[in-house]
Amino acid sequence: MVCPLPKSPFYSLSTCFALMAMAKKLDYEYCKAAPMLEWLGNKWALVVLVKISENEPVRFNELYRNIPSVSEKVLSQVLRQLATDGIIRRELFPDVPPRTEYSVTDLGKTLLPHVEALINWGRENFDQIMSNRQNILS
Repeated sequence: MVCPLPKSPFYSLSTCFALMAMAKKLDYEYCKAAPMLEWLGNKWALVVLVKISENEPVRFNELYRNIPSVSEKVLSQVLRQLATDGIIRRELFPDVPPRTEYSVTDLGKTLLPHVEALINWGRENFDQIMSNRQNILS
């Protein structure tokens, strides 16, 4: 990775990385939405949230079968992050074998209308966006 700071004998690569990390922290302090926007940029987070909301409560394997091309590892990571943030609830049942179900929390339900609006915007503007991309690539 190239250091974005001006060339200087005073900046080592490790110093550059430390400064970049501090800048990211400052961005988060300045804009409280930054971590959520970063999270929303995850390829699978919104897909998983919507799938859970459509079928709740839902189990891991059911989600895995209903989301084409997501790996088990990535699905597990996304579920963990959504649960950590309080967007979904992970409920473990002491059955044999153990059973885990996922559902959307009240906080997650406040996010769903915004996700739906974003999905609708994407559907309404898909053709225009694809046309714009084609024009740029041609």
